[in-house]
Amino acid sequence: MTTAPDSGGSHGRGLLDRVLSRARSTLRSQWLLDTSVYALYTVAVVFFIFPVLWVVSASLRPAGELFSYPFRLLPPSVSLSAYRRVFGAGMVTWLLNSTVITVVSVAGIVAVSIPAAYAFSRFEFRGRRGLLGVVLLFQMISPVIIIVPLYTVMSTLGLLRTRAGLVLLYVGIQTPFSIWLLKGYFDTVPVELDYAARIDGCNRLQTLRHVLLRPVAPGVAVVCIFNTVLTWSEFVLAFTVIGGESALHTISIGVYKFQGQYGNDWRAIAAASVVGMLPLVLVFVGLQRYFVKGLVEGSLKGQ
Repeated sequence: MTTAPDSGGSHGRGLLDRVLSRARSTLRSQWLLDTSVYALYTVAVVFFIFPVLWVVSASLRPAGELFSYPFRLLPPSVSLSAYRRVFGAGMVTWLLNSTVITVVSVAGIVAVSIPAAYAFSRFEFRGRRGLLGVVLLFQMISPVIIIVPLYTVMSTLGLLRTRAGLVLLYVGIQTPFSIWLLKGYFDTVPVELDYAARIDGCNRLQTLRHVLLRPVAPGVAVVCIFNTVLTWSEFVLAFTVIGGESALHTISIGVYKFQGQYGNDWRAIAAASVVGMLPLVLVFVGLQRYFVKGLVEGSLKGQ
């Protein structure tokens, strides 16, 4: 007697082999993709971290060893003379001025942007779309382009060499971006919350304050962090408005003061840059979870 071949078993093993082969191919492709992504991340991190490490290393090197060969990221000896010179030149005053200007500017930006974004999101009025376009247009204009008319206006109003003039410029220039960002958050909040608050007796301001601010809090955090970074490190407007008033110099102007006509004190520039970066690093580390939460929620709400 002859036994018929087990065609069903052969077919099953062939199907299993094809499934396993496809699974291995998928896993291999996924592994290659993950490896490429992590390699790209590594290159990006090194690209952005190395200059920071170089600045820190330069600030700690003794005089005459900044451009020594061969270059080593860890200096053979550490010197704090650059930091002593920076603090002797007025670093505490620069930090205080930058802190006051940044805090007041960000508070003003938030105070203007929240009600404006709420109005654009909730109210229907004639010219609403056109006004939104104008706001976006102002955001696209670089302050460098309009620096001359800004200087003329500040001079006419008597706001040159004052903190108030610089704060007003920051609020006016950085508010359009903040309005557009916060409007997107307000648009995602259900209008039924407004109706419920009105039924409970809340007016528009009370509805905004007690009902809608909590859902858009991540967006407010993002606005605060972005504007803090931009205001703290801004140089062109600060130098134009404050000018030679040394008592009002910010950290960005302080770093610039170590650049001379016939040479630059790179160690002092590096030390001032490190000290100027530390407050921003501390703010970002302290508010990192709110920043990430705001960006993630904003991206999800935009879908």
